[in-house]
Amino acid sequence: MTVVDEPMSFRARPREQIVALRRADDRQRRAMASGWAGYWIDMVDVYLPVVALAPAIAYFQPASVSADLASVLFIGTFAATMLGRPIGALLFGHLADRLGRRRLTLMSVAGFSTCTAAIGLLPGYAAWGALAPALLVGLRFVNGIFLGGEYSAGTPLAFEHCPPRARGLLGGLLLGAYTLAYVFISLVVLAVLALAPAGGPASPYVQWGWRIPFLLGAGLGFALLLLRARVPESDVWQQTPKIDRPLRALAHGTLRRDLTQVLLLMTGLWLMSGSVVSVMPRLLLTQYDTSPVAVTWALLAANVVLFLTVVAVGMASQVIGRRQVLLGGAVVAVVLGLPVYAVVANARIGVASAFALVAVVHVLVVGAWGAASSYCNERFPTAVRSSGFGIGYSLSVVLPSLSAFYLAGLGRVMPFEYTQLVLLAVGAALLAAGATRGPETYSVDLAELEVRRDARRPALAVQRDASASPLSRT
Repeated sequence: MTVVDEPMSFRARPREQIVALRRADDRQRRAMASGWAGYWIDMVDVYLPVVALAPAIAYFQPASVSADLASVLFIGTFAATMLGRPIGALLFGHLADRLGRRRLTLMSVAGFSTCTAAIGLLPGYAAWGALAPALLVGLRFVNGIFLGGEYSAGTPLAFEHCPPRARGLLGGLLLGAYTLAYVFISLVVLAVLALAPAGGPASPYVQWGWRIPFLLGAGLGFALLLLRARVPESDVWQQTPKIDRPLRALAHGTLRRDLTQVLLLMTGLWLMSGSVVSVMPRLLLTQYDTSPVAVTWALLAANVVLFLTVVAVGMASQVIGRRQVLLGGAVVAVVLGLPVYAVVANARIGVASAFALVAVVHVLVVGAWGAASSYCNERFPTAVRSSGFGIGYSLSVVLPSLSAFYLAGLGRVMPFEYTQLVLLAVGAALLAAGATRGPETYSVDLAELEVRRDARRPALAVQRDASASPLSRT
């Protein structure tokens, strides 16, 4: 990789980033808004089986099902989506690099919206027997493929329309959409549970209430489709020479090392966030004498605070650099986040104090995500950006998604309530290693980042003068 000296042209203070975003034209705003909406709806869809279907999973099970088999179905419903996402990234990312971002975003949004609607209309085990849970898991898998395609095409489309000095802010807002998705779907489920209480298999929520969040999610997806239809194709992509086999290019030379570095970094981030997001609800319920509703409200508050944090972190990365922010995030997670998390796990404090510290843990451990989306998009040339970003973002979740098995193994040699701290530390180490191996990217010009055909090396071009870039408005 070659970098022009003094890559300072796109450094911007928070106020300057906000100004740059406000000065974007209508085409840019539509692309960035649809990118944010895509991230948000993507995570709404991910949370649906975890939050909305959990109280109604008996609808898809025989009455005499064992506890182990019930757990397998619930975990399988969630895992199917996560396994489908890397396949979608491979397929749609490749096509988005060859055929265009816009076309593939429309296909992927239509696909996952249709799958979500179909799930919301599924009959249960009493009507269709074993076919009902099989279709549930199968549709979630196909849904994951389309979701992987959505962000593989839609996120590069948003960044290629974004003013360079606002990319840090946009990256923070995109990741902030994930936290707001949790808040949204949790509030919807709480409202539906108030109208249709959950209980046994014959309870209103189990019979029909769970369908409301799924059909609402499908409706939001189709609304996103209308928004995406008004987004123009990326000028950066249109003006970039295409290569026939983007995936093959990523498997050779410098691009392979770049992809490996991004996978290492993102695996660390997924492990860190999973140690909090996946474990914290169970930890609070088992270690403290409190109700599921109280835990839900505590996590809602934590995610609101986390939203503000990731936006601030994204903006900070436009000032001091993505690499520095990611490295700092790894250090903060271990030095500050780990001991605070240990205090929560120890359960020797009151419930109110624990709930307050839950928000602190989210900030200290998950906050570094604010720079991840910007960084990953800036690491790859335009000709392979959708493929590189999609694979780096989604394939890296495979190993962290098996964290339940890691925790079970660790629980044999240490107190189970502290096992997630090991995953946190390992994730931080991987994040630090990945960030150390990669370059700084916040001042790259996406329009000038090219794959060198002679050496199969990407040229990382950084301009001294931002005004020289065709994308550098404000």
